[in-house]
Amino acid sequence: MLLDELIESGGNLQEGIELNTKLSDAEKSICQYIIEHLDQVPYMSSRELARLTYSNPTSILRLSRKFGYANFNDFKFDIVLKLRDMHMPKVELDKNDSGLECINKTAQLYDNVIARTKNNILLAQYDEIIDVLNKCEAIDIIATDMNADIAHYAQHILMPIGKPIHVYENQDLQVHASLNVPSTHVVILVTKTGFKRHILDNARILCRRGITTIAITPDDKGPISKCVTYTIKAESNETLMKLRDVIFSISTKFIFDLFFTSLCAINYENTLNSDEFYNKTVG
Repeated sequence: MLLDELIESGGNLQEGIELNTKLSDAEKSICQYIIEHLDQVPYMSSRELARLTYSNPTSILRLSRKFGYANFNDFKFDIVLKLRDMHMPKVELDKNDSGLECINKTAQLYDNVIARTKNNILLAQYDEIIDVLNKCEAIDIIATDMNADIAHYAQHILMPIGKPIHVYENQDLQVHASLNVPSTHVVILVTKTGFKRHILDNARILCRRGITTIAITPDDKGPISKCVTYTIKAESNETLMKLRDVIFSISTKFIFDLFFTSLCAINYENTLNSDEFYNKTVG
């Protein structure tokens, strides 16, 4: 792919762009603009990017196709994600790391994972998800093992929004819930792989019943994504030691934190009153 060629030819992307002979001077200028405005580009039309780079929409489309994309929309979202990932420092543990080095690397890991998780979120879909969570009568979470611990974390932080939150970690109870939850509920399935048999079976049951479902999984293009209403991609792409589990936990908790803050903002007064009542009652 052209992006890989650019990096290999120059050692970094900026140098690669300057050295590459497949790009015209105008296209190099557009690429530089994209690199310098990663946060704004996903929200631009080809016409807007053309105006800001003193080119035209046809040139933007031609550049998108040079990078191997059929249109500008595919190009802008995918290329921005890849460029952001390239700018994130890689976190690798060494056997002789000091306590301070471990602290700094863990902090960097959190920053990386949260940034990537944020980048994975499609805003239009996220708004739909918050809308269905806000309107539903209850939220059910299906998860096992470590994922069940994350689900209980979500259950606790989501309490102030005033909806019943149920966590199903026993496989028999998961199936029972999938067969019986009413259509007024939203079911969230948390899976680190996206292809565990019992999680997929529950997703298929819920799909056949027409229940609104949300999958939180790194495998956003896998089998489970075809069985649920919405998929949010969580991060789990590090394999060193047990960092894969740590990364998935950071990413998934961040997604549940986003659910809470968005629902809290929509129902601010009710959430505030609920929290005050809880503090007075429980202390």
